[in-house]
Amino acid sequence: MGTWSIGTEIHNRLVEVYGPGVMSKQMVRRWCCTFSDGRQQVEDIPRAGQTHTATTDANVGKVDDMIRVNRRITIDEVAEELGISHERAQNIIHDIL
Repeated sequence: MGTWSIGTEIHNRLVEVYGPGVMSKQMVRRWCCTFSDGRQQVEDIPRAGQTHTATTDANVGKVDDMIRVNRRITIDEVAEELGISHERAQNIIHDIL
């Protein structure tokens, strides 16, 4: 069974368990290829010149305040409110706070 068909199989199982809102079939296939090529971790690999301009002390403080007001706030709501990416909002919540 090839990597593409394994990715399709994994995606079908994800949809069965979590519903249609899971990542796209193409993304699952891409991850399958990446791991079959030898990658062993899911964290982003740092790249030269990559800056995290959205991860400022001001934004961290705002996210902290937002969570204190509404502990059920979603990452997407935080990202939208601050005008930052989902990934940056997730980084602030999970890695910094």
